[in-house]
Amino acid sequence: MKTYRFAITCFLVSLTSTAFCAGTHWNQFRGSNDGLAPDAKLPIEFSGTKNVQWRTPIHNLGWSSPVVWKNQAWVTTAKEDGSEVFAVCVNIETGKIEHDIKVFDVANPQTEFNNLNTHATPTPIIEEGRIYVHFGSYGTACLDTKTGKKLWERRDLNCDHRVRAASCPIIDGGLLFLTYDGVDQQFVAALEKETGETRWLTKRSYKSGRVPPKNKPNDNRKSYATPTIIEHDGKKQLISPAAEATYSYDPETGKELWFIRHGSGFGYNV
Repeated sequence: MKTYRFAITCFLVSLTSTAFCAGTHWNQFRGSNDGLAPDAKLPIEFSGTKNVQWRTPIHNLGWSSPVVWKNQAWVTTAKEDGSEVFAVCVNIETGKIEHDIKVFDVANPQTEFNNLNTHATPTPIIEEGRIYVHFGSYGTACLDTKTGKKLWERRDLNCDHRVRAASCPIIDGGLLFLTYDGVDQQFVAALEKETGETRWLTKRSYKSGRVPPKNKPNDNRKSYATPTIIEHDGKKQLISPAAEATYSYDPETGKELWFIRHGSGFGYNV
């Protein structure tokens, strides 16, 4: 597992000198969402030494993707028992670790099904001067990318993820959108990205009659999908997949615009 995080970091760095230094940023999960990197010159072959500028190990375990802004690459990681979660910043030109920040101590980490997920899976979001790190029910925080100082945190939003969190946060305008689809409760929240204060919180409306296995109560309610913002007829919509339905919300107010039922599952990214 530790090798997996190590390999991701090395691969990112082999691309950064051409793909990112020209002014392009990979700021969140799926980047700009268009799937394009016109300035990237991807290596056809690479190994532990070939087409790799440097190697920097990242401690502990995490499945979050790296995010890049200028000469910084950030990832999240966590102790394997979930008792501490971290944000780590690497200089993409030198490979030097610039920040290694313990974001939270976790009093009661989820320990079931350790082979299915890590305690640091959601990919953070970075922008000029700030990075937003999200660990599901363990907490969400905004850090200063220059000093590493914590600007704000929220630890009061939570659900029972059962196998820990995976849904990534997204940003649009001045709002940070978070998804909580647990076995006990399911909702979407929008926070003011400058302060961390709640703009709105909307509970999922669809309740199916599906009965999960007796040993997994409400297992059909949990989901791990990441939402996206679209524009239709000149108006923005937050498209947010859940376990048994996909929803559309007004990003400014949280009003549910529509939902469509689909087969049961853990939700799919859009």
